[in-house]
Amino acid sequence: MPERRKWLYALYSLIPNVLVTIWLPVSFVFSYATMTTEDLVPSSLLTSIQVAINVIGCSVKIVVMAFLLPKLRTANVFMDRLDARCRAEEEIAELRKIVQQGNRFVVLFAMSYWSYASSTFLGSVIFGRPPYALYNPFIDWRKSRLEFIAASLMEFALMDVACFQQVVDDSYAVIYVCILRTHMNILLMRLGRLATNTETKLEENLEELKLCIIDHKNLLGLYDIVAPIISVTIFIQFMITASILSATLINIFIFADQLSAQIACCFYILAVVVEIFPLCYYAQCLMDDSERLSQQIFHSNWIAQDVRFRKMLVFFMQRTQRVMELNAGKIFPITLGSFLNIAKFSFSLYTLIKKMGIRERLGLE
Repeated sequence: MPERRKWLYALYSLIPNVLVTIWLPVSFVFSYATMTTEDLVPSSLLTSIQVAINVIGCSVKIVVMAFLLPKLRTANVFMDRLDARCRAEEEIAELRKIVQQGNRFVVLFAMSYWSYASSTFLGSVIFGRPPYALYNPFIDWRKSRLEFIAASLMEFALMDVACFQQVVDDSYAVIYVCILRTHMNILLMRLGRLATNTETKLEENLEELKLCIIDHKNLLGLYDIVAPIISVTIFIQFMITASILSATLINIFIFADQLSAQIACCFYILAVVVEIFPLCYYAQCLMDDSERLSQQIFHSNWIAQDVRFRKMLVFFMQRTQRVMELNAGKIFPITLGSFLNIAKFSFSLYTLIKKMGIRERLGLE
């Protein structure tokens, strides 16, 4: 928060966050309660429901993150310690790489989310309906063209701000996991150089080993802070992703007759997949990297070292047996296998509903 005019900053932060975090999900719920029989078009209803699930889930995640943010900021202490140890050119290059990678993740999330919001807005407006037909006590989009345009632009603006929130909520986890991976790889590089220089004294090798042990301790400290926070938010995301994918697949293959609606649903599937796939992939890579630590330690030149070095090395190897595994709600492992299981569940649910013949019963054939 800035030193001057804090009230102005608080007001600027409060208005969009209240509108998107509270009003947007509430307006989705109210829109279903006030919906007329003319509005009960299956395709439009499912489009609204699939977004409503994500909007409500995003609001829950934002509220959770607001409470967990002070704890997440304590991770800066460990990151500062780990960054201060990077002095070699190749280590500094790794840090620069993770900065660029973090920026790319933010752009990737933003592009995928806003492409859906834009395609839904354009497709709906072309066919004379607001994107989500949200409940609005002040504007009735059916009365006049001006009110229709105002309602559509208002919904588009709210959804854009919601996309901002979603980008923050979904990108932080994969960025922190990539930071863990980067410092893990830097530690692996240091262990690969450990005791390899024959001109280095035994005492210097011992001191370098001690520094590597401290690096690993700081790495575990960072992991212990980040892992429980990611566990809570990604558990919520796993639950809503399975529901959204099922609803979107049903909408595409059963109810969505218009090409614009099908294109918007495809963009939405892309956005939903982007929400969890990068994290699942990099969490899997982090597990694999942490398992390599003990092997890298064993392949160091420990035979030529003294007894103190060997004893400390054995202790270090025992400490590195702890695998850095991330879990969603301490139930599901965050791995590529979990991502595939969510996709399988969504397709299974879609197949079940398709076999029930809902399209035929509603006379949509």
